[in-house]
Amino acid sequence: MFNLLGVKPDELIAQAQGAVKALDERLACVEDRLAAIQRTLEYEYGRPRRDVAGHDPARLPLIAQIPAGDTPHRLELVGLLGKPATRGHLVNIGDSKARIWFTLGSSRVGPYVLLPAAALDLSFIVDGVEIADAGEGPTTLQVLFQ
Repeated sequence: MFNLLGVKPDELIAQAQGAVKALDERLACVEDRLAAIQRTLEYEYGRPRRDVAGHDPARLPLIAQIPAGDTPHRLELVGLLGKPATRGHLVNIGDSKARIWFTLGSSRVGPYVLLPAAALDLSFIVDGVEIADAGEGPTTLQVLFQ
């Protein structure tokens, strides 16, 4: 039947194979672009973890002002938020330096010294925060965790 129309089946198969090969090459380029975008987003925001619940905008954040004195005040974020904090910030609204320790499981990092009128944005997972003064006198920190 194709011979009656002047079309050879071998030519149709060759054209279809060429079109499939061109589409496969374009798909490979799109996959490379998506992989590059994913790497860029991972560098900027980190890799998502399956075992940590992400931020839910329907839940209210933890907002508090915490006095920092000689003895460290500890915030158990898992108990307060129901999950580890994945975003937030701390602002020193007092007149003295503050020391801050961050915990996740058994690991503890710090002290981080937060200067007066300075802010620290979180870009990591935290399940506990300890806040104390840096020896210059009591101060107050404002925290927001989600």
